[in-house]
Amino acid sequence: MIAPVPPPTEAPGPTTAALWREFSAPLRKFLRARTASAADAEDLLQEVFVRIQKRLPGLREPAKLQGWVYRIARNAVIDHYRSRRAQAPLDFEPEAEDPAGRDVVDLTASLRKFVAALPPAYRAPLVRHEFQGEALQDVAAALGLSLTATKSRVRRARLLLRRMLDQCCRFEFDRRGSVIAAIPRKPCDCRPGPGAGR
Repeated sequence: MIAPVPPPTEAPGPTTAALWREFSAPLRKFLRARTASAADAEDLLQEVFVRIQKRLPGLREPAKLQGWVYRIARNAVIDHYRSRRAQAPLDFEPEAEDPAGRDVVDLTASLRKFVAALPPAYRAPLVRHEFQGEALQDVAAALGLSLTATKSRVRRARLLLRRMLDQCCRFEFDRRGSVIAAIPRKPCDCRPGPGAGR
């Protein structure tokens, strides 16, 4: 008589400690780019891991773990600003160097200036969606707009930003579309960042 084959045992899921080791550093950078201070980012990091610990037993798709973790982080940022009823921050941190190690032009100063110059009706949805990471549906609900109107305003804000940047500088791109040179058409902040030209 052949003995029955026991059912395969499921591999144990990730632990909060393991997730902390893997995600705490990149999440800290992610949160710092979306908050007004390092202290706020650190507080939010703790909040994110509290939420992760509570929800980890219900994680159904371990293969999508990274997306799940960052969704929790984005929601924590949204809740943070909702609770303060503050404007979305402009403290985003574009990469000054691409993954291949090539220098790229840092347009942070120009973007901050131009975003601040946008009409409030366009600025608020753009900043919330692009820089704070809110879903368009959440932006629409927070601003009392329809989803269609929100998408339209974000699209319009992008076009206005592109126009302002094009009026400021003439750009040169590499084969991958990264900005490698910005030649000012007039006095402005379009210039290589501190890491460029090494």
